[in-house]
Amino acid sequence: MDGWKRWEGKKVFLVLKNNRQYSGVVEEVHDAGNGIIFLSITDRFGKWVTFTVSEIEIIQEEGR
Repeated sequence: MDGWKRWEGKKVFLVLKNNRQYSGVVEEVHDAGNGIIFLSITDRFGKWVTFTVSEIEIIQEEGR
């Protein structure tokens, strides 16, 4: 969990395993227990998007 917390507040680009791509700011990282961690971002269109970290194929920090 701690490793994922470091992404909070950062502008990121990410690709999910289903090939969907997102760009935005990580707003929240939530540990739901049983090894399930949710990551929520506000995307470039201002929409709140949440998914589990197990869905993430690539995550990288973007310039500010």
